[in-house]
Parts: sequence; C-alpha cells; structure tokens
Amino acid sequence: MESSSSALEELTLESVKAEIYSRNNPTLTPVDIELHAEVVFRILELKKKHNAVILGHNYMEPLVFGLSEQGEQGDSLALSMSAAQAESDFIIFNGVRFMAETAKVLNPSKRVLIADKSAGCSLADDFGAEDVRILKEKYPGVPVMIYINSYADAKAECDVCCTSANAEQIAMDMPGDELIFVPDLFFAQNLERVLDGKKKILYPGKQNNAKGAVCEVHEKFSKEDIIAIRESFGISEENPNAMMYVHWECKPEVLQEADYYGSTTQIRNDIARRVEGGNLEKAFIASECELTSNLMEEFPSVEFATACSVRCNHMAKISLNKIKPILEAIDSGADLSQWEVVLSDSTIKKASKPIEKMLSLSS
Repeated sequence: MESSSSALEELTLESVKAEIYSRNNPTLTPVDIELHAEVVFRILELKKKHNAVILGHNYMEPLVFGLSEQGEQGDSLALSMSAAQAESDFIIFNGVRFMAETAKVLNPSKRVLIADKSAGCSLADDFGAEDVRILKEKYPGVPVMIYINSYADAKAECDVCCTSANAEQIAMDMPGDELIFVPDLFFAQNLERVLDGKKKILYPGKQNNAKGAVCEVHEKFSKEDIIAIRESFGISEENPNAMMYVHWECKPEVLQEADYYGSTTQIRNDIARRVEGGNLEKAFIASECELTSNLMEEFPSVEFATACSVRCNHMAKISLNKIKPILEAIDSGADLSQWEVVLSDSTIKKASKPIEKMLSLSS
C-alpha cells in the first residue's frame, strides 16, 4: 500500500482527503474520512516538516497505519530493521511499548516516542527478567531464545531474540540440541511440534514451575471457531481458492486446522503470491482484526471474512488524536517526556546483544 505521505506531491487538506478516498478501504466510511482528514493532514504536515519517522505496525487501524510510508510499515521483524536504519532524530512508534523499546535499543541516539506508554502486551506484561533467570537456573548452559513480545529487561537476560517470522530458523541456528523459548506458551508448543526430532524446546510450565504468558488476542480463537468460520464463509479445505490463515501465537489445535500459518508478514506475502497467481478468492485470518482491515485495502479482489470483535485493546490505544500532540510538541520545542521511551545505558547494552544476534541471523 502506498501511504498518504508518499503519495502526495503537494500536501493540502484536500489532497489528503482525496488520497484517503482513493484507497477504497472498505472499513473507512465517508464519515470516518471527513471526520479525521484534518488530523491526518496535520500529522503528515508536521511529519514532513521535521523529517520524522513514523513506524506503523500491521495491527494499527487503517488511518493510523496509513501515516507510515511503505518502508515504515510491517510486523515486528520488519519494524526492528526499519528502526535500526532510521536516520531521523525522531522515531514515532505506532505499535505497543515493547516495540518502541526495541527501537530505542537498536537506535539509542534517537528519540523514540509512543503515543500512549500504557499500550502494553499480555505477553510482555506477564513475563519479566526474573522469570528468565528461573529457567536459566533450572537448565544451566541451555541457550535462551526470547520472543520479541517482551520488554528490554527480559531480553537482556537472553541469548537471542526472535519474531514469529524467524523463530523456526533461529531456533535451528542456535547451538546444541536443546533451547529454552520464552514467554509465549502456545508459540512454544507450536515450535515444539514443528521442530520435533530436530531440537528439544523447553518452555515455562513444561516439567518446571516457571511462569509463561499467552497473547490475549490470539488465545481467543478456538478449533471450534475455525471449523465454524470455514462452514459459514465457504472456506473449505477442498476449495483451492479459499484460505484459512492462522498466526503462530494461536493454540496448537488451531494451527493444525490452518491451511497456512505464520507471521503477519508471511501471511501477507502468501496472500500476495496467490493473488498474483489468480487463485485466491476468499480468506480468513485468525489474528488481530485490523490486520485484515489493512489487507482488505491492499488486496481488494479477495473477499475477507472478519472477526472484528477480536481486537488488541493495547494496539487500539494508539490513535490519531494521541499522535498529533507528539508532533505539535516537537514543532514547538515542548517537553516530550510523556511520550519518550527511556532505557538505561546498561539495559540498552545488554538487550542489544540478543536483538542484534537475531538481525544477523535473519539477514
């Protein structure tokens, strides 16, 4: 998708409106566009004036996602790479706080800002550095791989980081026959099944008393849901032009009902490949509903079934009306502390090692 900021040669309120209308996003009504166009225009105007980078996660609602240029959009892995390469003095992260922390670790000289610091994550909020240390004591010498959905202090205790796009590859690249994976319990079980016979995956609660966590969004999907959605929307296993997509963070029995599972970018790329080949008519994605909202815009030829009661309340905290004041404060030279992500030099130094190892193994 070409973003608002890259598509406009002359930035005016009318040109912003016209560009949003031209996107033909089925989730954006004329009322939505007319109501929010002025705020979008002001954000893009100040973004351009101050050469700010606005990183947008796939789970942002479409008007927020569209604030980011194509190279600033993506899943956790893509945005980690974008953060590391950002040259602007200001990185505004439209995602949740652990993502903004990762950006700060990778580019510590830049000012990293997030519209709402309370935008957390059930995986990160329910798992910390002490939980990693408990597992390291239980399994001395075993490498620890931590999911990117974690805070910097927990990452600092680990050997390597991963995302849903590269977990399988990185697990196999780590030395030894055993690997500790934290904190996502469903992801760990899925990885254990995929790597059965290749690598032993140890995780919280598996023959130990350590605490893990699950994604409060993806845990909502059940096997029964997937079967019911297939029947309701005609996404049968026998139909080669209909696909059931499932995210890695879902329960193992949900993954086993999928036609394809992976990260948000892997799912998006599979859709793109099938659309290009002319063999995708219907799809459902067992993930955060705004991912589907953005894919509807990018692939209008596909009929997407939706489950928009399945939303991440943390991601939803990042709104246009919370982003605009950040840029206005940059413009006026006001205090940015209410939005700025600050980490100690020690935490940055320690957390950078597993993140940079992930990036080196992903290149």
